[in-house]
This record gives sequence, structure tokens and C-alpha cells, in this order.
Amino acid sequence: MNNINYRQDQLPIIAYEGGTMAVPAVPGAGKTFIVTNLVAKLLSEKKHDKSKILILTYMNSAVNNFKGRIKTILKENDIKEENSYEVMTIHSLAVKIIKEKPEVVMLSEEFNIADDLQKTIILNECINNFKINGGERAFRWFLKEQKDDKWNDIMLEAWERGFFDLVVNAISDLKYKELSPQELEGILSNGHRGILKLILPIYKEYDKKLKQNGLLDYDDILVLAYKALNFDENLRIKFQNRYKYIFEDECQDSNEIQGKIIKMICRENENLVRVGDINQSITGTFSSSDPKFFKEFICQADSCYRMDMSNRSSKDILDLANKLVKYVTKEFRQEECREALEDMEIKTVPSGMGYKENPKPDIYSINVKKYETWNDELIKTVAYTKGIKRKYPDKSIGILVPFNDHITQIAKILIDENMEFEELGPNSINKRKIINKLSYIIDFIINCDDINKLINTLDKVFVKTDNEKGKEDLLNVLKKYSTEEIIYNEEITNNIIIDTNTELYQTFIQGINTLKNILEYPITRLDILLLFIGDELNLEKEDRAIIDYLAFYIKFLSSDNPDINLIDVYNLLIDSKNKVFNHIIEVVYEMNGYEPQPGSITICNYHKSKGLEWDCVFMLGLTEFNFPDNTNQKFQSDKWYLKDKYKNPVAIVKSEIECILNGDIPTNYIYKSKIDLINEKIRLLYVGITRAKEMLVLSSSLYKGKSDIGKRNKEQKPSLYINELEKYINMRKKEVNKNE
Repeated sequence: MNNINYRQDQLPIIAYEGGTMAVPAVPGAGKTFIVTNLVAKLLSEKKHDKSKILILTYMNSAVNNFKGRIKTILKENDIKEENSYEVMTIHSLAVKIIKEKPEVVMLSEEFNIADDLQKTIILNECINNFKINGGERAFRWFLKEQKDDKWNDIMLEAWERGFFDLVVNAISDLKYKELSPQELEGILSNGHRGILKLILPIYKEYDKKLKQNGLLDYDDILVLAYKALNFDENLRIKFQNRYKYIFEDECQDSNEIQGKIIKMICRENENLVRVGDINQSITGTFSSSDPKFFKEFICQADSCYRMDMSNRSSKDILDLANKLVKYVTKEFRQEECREALEDMEIKTVPSGMGYKENPKPDIYSINVKKYETWNDELIKTVAYTKGIKRKYPDKSIGILVPFNDHITQIAKILIDENMEFEELGPNSINKRKIINKLSYIIDFIINCDDINKLINTLDKVFVKTDNEKGKEDLLNVLKKYSTEEIIYNEEITNNIIIDTNTELYQTFIQGINTLKNILEYPITRLDILLLFIGDELNLEKEDRAIIDYLAFYIKFLSSDNPDINLIDVYNLLIDSKNKVFNHIIEVVYEMNGYEPQPGSITICNYHKSKGLEWDCVFMLGLTEFNFPDNTNQKFQSDKWYLKDKYKNPVAIVKSEIECILNGDIPTNYIYKSKIDLINEKIRLLYVGITRAKEMLVLSSSLYKGKSDIGKRNKEQKPSLYINELEKYINMRKKEVNKNE
């Protein structure tokens, strides 16, 4: 370990022996490298004594990454301390605390955790039940009055999409403020008419369903873990003695209660290292995280060492990120937002000292593109992507867009261009394939006498071949027979294709046999049927996980509605807007993390890009609406479809909770929510820029579609940020050209 060539900004960190230490780290600084090596060093020097070292992070994929790296370092250095460290998420730590003494917080030992997917399933059903059982009128009351039926439907659909997230955040806030459904009901019984009145019955049923199923959600376990440590001195001492050192990764995403749990466990040894980047705090507007907690720790810690060198990106790209930081912290006209970014300059790694160095492109590879319409922006981006792939086939490309709907839009264009790509989003065309396959099979089971349903299922699910003409001929021949003849008459199926060695024939026969097995399987429990279909399809790990969660969903629905049937299941499967299915897809495919490969193309929203890197990055949709810079602009948090008084429902819920707790509303939550959103959007831009290693293209468009051209009320101006960065980029291009 002593042979490692640490950079200058890493030396004081690796020398750490104890106390509280803050490590603000710029993107690409190598924080995982330094943390894993520091942990291994402390273990090799027996600094942990007879206790353990705990490493906390926020994603399961990061847990696996840390575990793998530490294990490798210990093995390479023959350090026999494999059982002297633990890596887990903050929620896993909370569960461990509760399971030590569940009786302290009045729990039995049999409690289970509702993961995010199960929570989504249960909460989605509670919302549906609320609307079905008399809540629909109250739900619609918040909508603006609209006489046009078409616009009424559009507004209702928009409200339904946003309402789920509103409920999730509201319930989390209520739990963290220790307001139970019963307490809230008592408070609201005095004629309260706000949005909390709408959320209360959903909160009550959600709480009831969790208890009926012996479940706790992630909010519950954090609250209960903190209470358990507070209530039980012996439990608190046990955990304080168990961990000599605690390392917290990505602590810019920490919330108040997480910080309290960690602080309580550290109270005995006071050995706490927190690593993070305030400039990459991008989850605050849809969670309880807040970078202010890391800022406070930086000021209070015994020592603070900044990892300000990055080898990820070229100097030109780092200079652009630094320009954004300087502009925001020094010149930004909305002065409350000047602290959105920490004024920490990213430095390149010194050359010729044996470190991994920054990429050095031959030319200045940063550009700004401004288009007339959003569709032009998408089409031209794909065209540029195609050109880069042709010229640099091994370069990875990331296409970043503001919203998930945009992922689907650009995916369709890439498909039309026959380009392979990955989507990181809930509506992924590729990742919905297993759900679509399942829908074809269920549709055939329901209509098993319909030859066209059978042909469609064989075509979409089973038959594979490069011989498209042969496949078309086969499917046409099948139309001459009944489904019974094709599935049960082997003489017919064996003679349909002459060459039995082809992939076309073999996958056709495999499909027939699989469908036969499925048809003969008893439909006594729909969830078990789905699991059986999954077994028959011999799925990859991720697709199998999706089937498992779908089965759980159907089982959960059946417990409330025993009359649910296959037609209901089919209708659920084909609903592309189903929030539960979308969430299942999103979470399952991110369980093991994602890393762009050389030559790959990835589409994702700006939030999902955090932690990733590409040789070339396209940053789309840099308009005022998507990236506002002052509180007088239009805001995504202002819902156009709601009555003016309620157009920012998230802020209103926060103010209602504040009023309940304090008796008045001292904070202007509407204004604060706008400032918070501007801050987060600034940090999103910073994240987007620092994803690029060599090439970067920033773009915006004036109108959504051709029909909007020339209409002033439809114009979407380029954001202030793209305009400011464009000035800098043009200046740099002139300097480069002058020097050539």
C-alpha cells in the first residue's frame, strides 16, 4: 500500500488517523479510490482495535462497488481483516439497529421492509381506492375550471401524474415530523380545507396496509432507528462500541434524520469521515435531502481537505464547469442563488508524475447549438451522434434530456436510424420488452381460439431469425389452420418448415411447446401463473426480477379484489403510463448500477446522469422553462392545470405542515420552492457538464413544434446559462484559432 502514488490533494486525506474530517470532492476526483484505500490502511494499522469500520452510502450498486474494491486491496496486500469492516446503505444500518431490539419501538421480530417498488404498489392502490370511494370529486376540485372536454382530460391526466409524487413527499414529511395519520386527522377535523385534507385518507389507508402486512417503509425505519437509539442507552452504547470509524459517502444527499443517526453512533469515538460534493446535490426538490447539512459539517469538522483535482475531463471542459461556478457565485442576478454552487475550482491533474492524466483532445470540442424547434433539436442531435459513431466508433456518447418523456422521443428516432442504445428511464422501450411479451402471452391465453392472437404472440415473443421473408411466409401459412391444430397437431407443425435445422424452425417449435405448457397450467392464482410464465421463458436476471415484482403486484391487488381476472392483468400490462410498472423497470435495471461501455450510446435525464461519464455528452433542452434563473419566470413547480391558489402543491403542503406544527407560516414556501428549484437546476447543469470527458454539445430550441413557430406565447427562450456559457465558448474558440 505504501507504493501508491497519491496526488497532492489526496495526501492529507490518506494520512487521517482519527477525529472528524470533511472531504469535499470535485467530480472525477477519485473519492471511491481514496476512501477504500484509507479504510484498508486503517485496517492494516489496526487502528480499529477490536471494533469495526463502517462505510455508508446511498445506493446498493455503490455498496457492491465499495465491498469489491476493499476486498481486492486487502487481498493484494495480504491484510487479514476481512471481518473488520462493513459496507451498507444508511437504510440497512437503520434496519440493523431496529432488529437488535425491536421491542424498544414496539415492533415484533417478524417485521419486513417494503422496498421502493412495494411501497409504490401499495401507495398507488391507496390513491386509486381513495378516488373510487368518493374522493374523485375532491381530487378534481383543485383543477382549474375548463369547459372544453378535451382540455379537461389533459388537465386531469397531468394532475394524476403529479399527484403520486406529491403524496409520497407529503407522507415522508409527515413521518419525519412525527405526525401520524391519527394525529393529523385530529388536527384537520377543525374545518381545514387544504391539500393535506386530500392526502389524509390516503395516508391513513397506506399506514393501515403497511401494518396489516407487517411492513415498514424506508421513512419508518429511519424514524424508528433514531427513536430506538434515543430510548435505549444500552443499544446506543452497543453501536457506539461496534464501529470505531464511520465513513459516509455522497453525504450531500443526506437528510437531517440520517445525520442524527450517524452522529449518535459516532458520539463515543468521534471518528467520522464525510465525503461529498455540494455542487452535485440534485435530489432536494423531490426528497428530504439538503446540502446544508454537509455545509454545516464542513464548518464544524476537526479538519477539511478538498479533493480539487480531476482526471475525468479535458481542461477545456473543466474550465467550462469552473466558468459556470464563477458566474453563479459572483455575478448571478438572483442573489439568493449565489450559494447554489460551492466556489471550488476543479484543477487538472499534473502531467508527468505518474498519475492518470486528463484527456487531451486535438481540437476545442465544445459547441453550442440553437434550433428552431424541439423536434429539430432531437433530429440534429441524432445526426451528430451518427457522425461521431462513424468517425469515432469506440467513443461513448451520453444524450441528456430534461424529462423522461424526452427519452422516449429521442429513442424512437434512434430506432428509426437503426442505432443501438441504452435508456435509463422508466418508459424505456427496450426495458418494457418483457412486459410487452407478457401482455402478448396473456392476450393469447384470454383469446386462445383466435389464430391471429397466436400468430402475433409467436411473432412478437418467440420466433427469431434474420430471414424476415421466411418468417413472413411462415406466419402467413399459419393462418390456414386453427390454434388447436397448430398447438396440438405435431404432424402439421413438423411439416410447415422443410429445413428443421434453422433458427426460424427451432424457435417456432419452442414457442409452440411453451404456449402449450402455459395453456395447460391451472389458472387458480394469477401471481403464480405469472411466475410460471417467467420460468417457461427462461429469462435473464433483470427480466426475471421484473416478473417477480409483477407477481407481487398482482398478489397484492388480489388481496383487495379477489375477483381480479386475466383481462384485468392484461389491461394493467398494456398501460404504458402505469406508475408501478414504470417504477419496477427503473429500479430493477439500476440494482447493479450502470456503466457506459466504449462505443455505447446512452439516453437519460439529467438526474440519472450523476455518477456516469461519457467521451461525448449532448446536453439538450437548455431553455428558460427547463432551467430558470429568476423567480419571475415560469416554473415546473407551478402546475398550470391547478387553481391559482394551489398551483404549487408541494410548497403548499410544506406550509400546511409548518402551520400545524408552529401555529403560523413564517416561511414563504412558494418563493423558497422557486429558489430551491433554481439552485438544483444550476447544480444539474454542473453535473451535466462534468459528465463529459472530451466532447460537449449544449443545445436549446425556440419552439416545441412547427405549429408554434411565430407565436410569441409559445416561444421558449434559451436559458440564461446557455447564453452566458456560449459567450465564453466563443471567446475560447477565438483564442484557440488565434494560437494555431
